[in-house]
Amino acid sequence: MAPRRTQHLTPGSDRQKELLAELEALFFASGFRTITVDEIAARLKCSKRTLYEIAPSKQELFILVIESWLDRIRHLGWQGALKYDDPEQRVMAYLEPGVVESRPASRQFLADLQSYRPALALLEAHQTQRTNVLMEIVEDGIRRGRFKPFHSALVAEIFLAAVNRINEPAMLERTGVEFSQAFDELFRILATGLFRDAGE
Repeated sequence: MAPRRTQHLTPGSDRQKELLAELEALFFASGFRTITVDEIAARLKCSKRTLYEIAPSKQELFILVIESWLDRIRHLGWQGALKYDDPEQRVMAYLEPGVVESRPASRQFLADLQSYRPALALLEAHQTQRTNVLMEIVEDGIRRGRFKPFHSALVAEIFLAAVNRINEPAMLERTGVEFSQAFDELFRILATGLFRDAGE
């Protein structure tokens, strides 16, 4: 069941924003299921009351971190894409924040995210939004002759499917790669392709 949303889910003060950044680092490293609110307060050097002023439960704190992380990826992606006119540069700039901002995420964090339905729903919605924008960039590149005429929606869906697999801790365990490395590899495959050009 999704936690009840409250007015405290948008931290406004500078101190709350600072705590949110520290909380993100903590959850990225340790996940949220095994850590207690007492431990969180001790690690962040604040009172439990201060934490509850941001969100009323540990679960809500985790959701708030997920929302902030995903919002930042989308915002930075848009900012990056708007800097360029060339579609290839736009694709790379749009996708790069997803790699960079996800590098600190541990396998425990990913496992907790996957096993907590409200957080997973946020990730799924985020991926859908990112894929739709990616599809628009690909379509622009095709129209301008910069990309091969692949089906843009198919390219976007393949990317989304790949992202979903990368987000599975079991897949990372099987392949022996870290989350950030997997995103880096996907980024390079999407940007440059798998096969060498003739004569390379």
